[in-house]
Amino acid sequence: MASNLEASLVERARRLGIVAYEGRLIHDAQPGIAEATIVEIERHCRGPLPKGLKDLWRASFGGSIDYDLEAAFGDSIVEFSFTELFFPGSDGYRDLWGWIEHEAELAQEAAERARRKFDGRLSYLPFGGFEYADRLYVCVEPGPDFVSVHAWMQGLPPGWVMRLNEDRVSRIADDIPSLFKLLDLASDPFIEGDEQFAMGEQLAAIIQEVLNEDRPLADALRGIVRGAVVDWRGALASGAIAGEPRLRRVAMRDAITRDDRELLSQLEAAKCSFDEPLRATGNALDLALALGHVELAELFFKKGVNAVNAVSNGAHNAPPDFVRRLLEAGSRPNRIAARSAALAGLHDSAVLIASALTRDERSKLVAELDPDRAQENWKAIEMLRDACLAMDRRRQ
Repeated sequence: MASNLEASLVERARRLGIVAYEGRLIHDAQPGIAEATIVEIERHCRGPLPKGLKDLWRASFGGSIDYDLEAAFGDSIVEFSFTELFFPGSDGYRDLWGWIEHEAELAQEAAERARRKFDGRLSYLPFGGFEYADRLYVCVEPGPDFVSVHAWMQGLPPGWVMRLNEDRVSRIADDIPSLFKLLDLASDPFIEGDEQFAMGEQLAAIIQEVLNEDRPLADALRGIVRGAVVDWRGALASGAIAGEPRLRRVAMRDAITRDDRELLSQLEAAKCSFDEPLRATGNALDLALALGHVELAELFFKKGVNAVNAVSNGAHNAPPDFVRRLLEAGSRPNRIAARSAALAGLHDSAVLIASALTRDERSKLVAELDPDRAQENWKAIEMLRDACLAMDRRRQ
């Protein structure tokens, strides 16, 4: 499949707001950047704009992205939201100038805390992301990191299992072209599936509209989009999947989500590990339990898959006998897991988790549960609170 448009189709796509860059499509594409604007932006940077960024902006100075982007933050694997290329005057959370100003303010505050001067120039230039939560930067300071791409992701509250629960930064690509080569699609958006709001659906809808007016262009655009679809099935059939981290994770998540035992057996035979992180730090056991596939989670447990995070990730679905065995195997309890089990109606599981906490942690849990008694599931909360108080009285 062609990775970019033929010259005869480029302008026709541009009129529809579509631009191809490094084998990926940008929709809602804006006109290319003016040279004067490049100079103006460089005044805010410690060095020149990288060639890859200028090439991207000359193709489309802003627009929308509709692809998956998997990123590693330490030992956590997450789906990073990259849906917008910032540009001046955009209607996003901030436009490009707003993000530059925001970064300058943060740099000024950091300089004041360190008791040093800030000259107003940025080392890392924000250029894309998703609202206020996920952001991409390119290094514009000459040195070993120059032109590299870094991702910042806002952490979610601790109750969000198998997510980043603290703000993190990670270098994810050597340059802008390399970043776009990381963009892919976990499923074919032209084939109707079970997942709602899957990446690529907007592109598929746009191309379907183009089909009525310009079939050759629609066919070319469809070919580019399908060229980004992860072909884990081909890698599994050829025996290469064990050496392809992204492909094996997509395959594993698909198999666990659908509780496809046959596919899981094939992946195991292909030397894919059930212990590797699939979502944040959660492995196959964690994901199966979090999705409510308890029988499958039991199967992973019997295979010896690491259970250290299983209780914290899947307490809201874990029956008490399984919780007991997980705890005995070294799974770590926490206050949030006890509360989530209680709210899911698994009182005995909640009590087992609470009893495995230290007395200090249990006291904190009781304090957290007190205001919770005003919510809809107050009875479940009250039962857990009373059980915690009773077990501490017995241990006095």
